[in-house]
Amino acid sequence: MPKCKYCNQEKPLVKSHIIPRSFFEIKEFNKKAPKKSLSLISDSEDFKPMKRPVGIYDVHLFCSDCENKFMKYDDYAFKLLNEQRENRKTQKDEKGLVVGQYYENFDYQLLKLFFMSILLRAGLSADFFFQRVTLGPFAEVLKEAIDCADAKEPEDFAVFLAYYAQIKRGPVIFPPDMKRIDGINFYFFHIGRVIFYIKVDKRKTPSTLYPIIIKPDSLLFLLEFDLRDSNAYEILKRTVDNPTNSTYFKT
Repeated sequence: MPKCKYCNQEKPLVKSHIIPRSFFEIKEFNKKAPKKSLSLISDSEDFKPMKRPVGIYDVHLFCSDCENKFMKYDDYAFKLLNEQRENRKTQKDEKGLVVGQYYENFDYQLLKLFFMSILLRAGLSADFFFQRVTLGPFAEVLKEAIDCADAKEPEDFAVFLAYYAQIKRGPVIFPPDMKRIDGINFYFFHIGRVIFYIKVDKRKTPSTLYPIIIKPDSLLFLLEFDLRDSNAYEILKRTVDNPTNSTYFKT
């Protein structure tokens, strides 16, 4: 019998969604889409665009007991980031230009542990889509935090959020990857309409980012990104322009 990658016990394993399925079952998208599916796009030559109607899952990860550890965090994050999107307020700069959005209230403990659990799940998964996420000793730190329901200090696994101005509906997911910001290591993930960056580094968060990382008793900010200025845009453009993918983008 295989071992659960969380508790390391020999138990039957269940279908585990690395990124919760609910984030890719957005009602507005499904009403207008000819096929209720999630589009997966990567910049790897070995990975062709594909549609997965049930999202990304791994059947070699967790037993049922360990999979259930993430449920309350998944439920909370989905309700906040998707069902309660209308609660966001617009943030503008001194020139009146939109720089992002924010929530006035959120549960730091539940939301931070959601992001930490996504990082852990991706790091433990052998799925090709998450191959760039490697955690080393941070995996055990994340397990302990989840077991203790400890979201840690804002500096520990610091998280900040963003969204693409051009993507109004319809989830397209790009593979998580490492990004160095002022020399500090962050992984970034696309979850539905939201992008989150999470620090995997013992060094301090760059001072320019500290005001926007999630913190208790603070506003929850989401930066507005221009898709054309991101790596995701380059991946999307190369994928669409590739003649071998023409059939995919006509369906």
